[in-house]
This record gives sequence, C-alpha cells and structure tokens, in this order.
Amino acid sequence: MMNDIKTDRLIIHPANIEFTDQVLDYYVRNREFFSFAEPYHPDSYYTIDSIRETLAVESVKMYKNAGCYFYAALKDEPDKIIFSASFANLRGKPYFSTIFGYDLDEKYQRHGYATEACKATIEALLKNLRIHRIEARVLLDNQKSINILENLGFEKEGIEKQGIYIKGQFQDHIRYAYINKDFTMY
Repeated sequence: MMNDIKTDRLIIHPANIEFTDQVLDYYVRNREFFSFAEPYHPDSYYTIDSIRETLAVESVKMYKNAGCYFYAALKDEPDKIIFSASFANLRGKPYFSTIFGYDLDEKYQRHGYATEACKATIEALLKNLRIHRIEARVLLDNQKSINILENLGFEKEGIEKQGIYIKGQFQDHIRYAYINKDFTMY
C-alpha cells in the first residue's frame, strides 16, 4: 500500500474513502471543464455514494496491485483536492505496463502543479511496483497535456485512431509512452 506523497507544494493521497467529500467537490467544480477531454459521466456519478464507491473500488485495486489512484491538494489548502491521477490496467509479466491519466482543477492551471504531481506519482509508482512502460493518451488539441507529458520524458508513439469515446464520438488521441530505463526483470 502506498503512503501520502509530499512535494514542495503538494500533498498527494492514495485513493481512500476518507476523502469522499473533497473528491466529490473536485469533480463537481470541474464537471464542465473536464467534459472536453473525458468520457461522459451521468448525473448519478456526481453523488456522495457514487464517489465513495469509486474510491472504495480504487482502494481495492491498489491493494491488489491492479491500479494506482491519487488525489492531490496544496499544502496550503489541504482540504481541497485539485488534481487526480490514475495508473489503470497495471499488467505484470510479460508487459509490466500501465495506462496513465490525470486531470487538474481548472482554477489551478498554468502553475506547474500537474507536472509536479505527475512527476511525484510516477516516481512513487516506479519505486513501489515493477513497471517498465507507462502509456498515456491525449487529445490532439490538448497542448497543455502534451507539454506535460513531453516535459516528463514521455515520447510520442503515434496517433491512436478513434481510441476513446468522448463527447458522443470516438476521438483520435496521440499515444505517448514513458520507458523506465531502470527496470530490471529480477
């Protein structure tokens, strides 16, 4: 099980139902903003019961090493979640890979928080689990996210045609990968 991660400005928590109220507030505040890049969520998603269930499932996946999920707050505002990250579909041998996704509160953009949190969560993942490859997908016009991935050392692999259903249709994405150069098989 992973512990809290502290950076210069952030405290990053692994998924836990004790943060249900803060996570719900985060998604409600950013519902419209996130809709441009994320799959649709019905109204029923934005409820205390739904978010509690989501966090419970994420916690179980972390316990089973099937996924890692994080939520971050500023150290100066510890009760306000401003970032989330997921490492989904953690796969062991022969792949040793995962799919990475993240989002940042609209009001906290362009301060380096997403890069700081992504870097810290990737480092924690690589320290605690045997991962060789981290994949990420980004919409073709999401330049902020493209910049973050490239600044973190992800390399563009190409276009994934109609990869994720967003805004009523399958959208093309740029596929990126980060290769853990320190990975050892044993």
